[in-house]
Amino acid sequence: MHPQQRLENHYLQQRRVQFDFSNTPEHWIYDNPFATHLINAVHLILPVGELWMCRSFNEALPYIKDEKLRADVKGFVHQEAHHASAHKVAQEYLRHYDYDIDGFLISLDNIFKQINTAPLGLNLSSSLEYRWLTIRVGIAAAVEHFTTMLGTWCLDDQPWQNKTADEMMSDLMTWHLAEEVEHRSVAFDLYMHLCGENNKAFAYLQRQTIMLAVAPLFTFAIYQCFKKLAQQDQHADPYKNYGLIRALRHTAIEHARSKQVPSFFAMISSLRHWVKPNYHPYHEGDTDKALQVLNRSPAVKALTKLRTC
Repeated sequence: MHPQQRLENHYLQQRRVQFDFSNTPEHWIYDNPFATHLINAVHLILPVGELWMCRSFNEALPYIKDEKLRADVKGFVHQEAHHASAHKVAQEYLRHYDYDIDGFLISLDNIFKQINTAPLGLNLSSSLEYRWLTIRVGIAAAVEHFTTMLGTWCLDDQPWQNKTADEMMSDLMTWHLAEEVEHRSVAFDLYMHLCGENNKAFAYLQRQTIMLAVAPLFTFAIYQCFKKLAQQDQHADPYKNYGLIRALRHTAIEHARSKQVPSFFAMISSLRHWVKPNYHPYHEGDTDKALQVLNRSPAVKALTKLRTC
């Protein structure tokens, strides 16, 4: 854990915000089907992925000897679980507009089932189970690196402000990404804790190997989710047949044009931080800025008002 985190002594809390998308238009980023479907891709992959992380982190709890880290892990699990719930509500918004997503979601769920406690159904010894747990937490840390970069982009660029997007969906995405910045260090801290103080060199080599797999798989998964949605939208004809490379290139074009999507190349560039031996996510975001954005969220304000009644 970064020493500055202990000095800040910030504890994570679950904000059980609620969202109603009954009045959200199909293209909630106005007049921009490409940006809408790219951001909507997270509604498909995040619920199953975040619940997978919650299960893995709950399995790790008995091995945590640091009480502050234990509290952080519990707070992380509570936040991620509610992220999954909120994006499941957003899945209903997609079904409302007749997007066929259920078969795709079943396929994603089956994939994540293969990398649970017993990978591919294998029976592991206790020592291999522990090693596999560190790998799963390492996968979570690698994914959290990207969600932190997305969160920092969202907090800095404020992409869906100035009436360019539906307020409700914009609030969901901004709330979620702000919490990603808030808890950006937890997965990495847990990974390093499980690897042990005397195994820093091994932990470094293992997390680089993990990222070699996670970076292309995470990118491909987002692309597949985007493609699944775009192919069902008659207003997205220019993008329906985009291959992976062309879609990634278009993120840079759209980012430069409207700032409403992150640039893939900026995300990849962020890996120059990950490869440093002294990397720590604490330096990749601003907790104070995340909390300021969270306090301005209409959904968080409504929750606070409800609690005070």
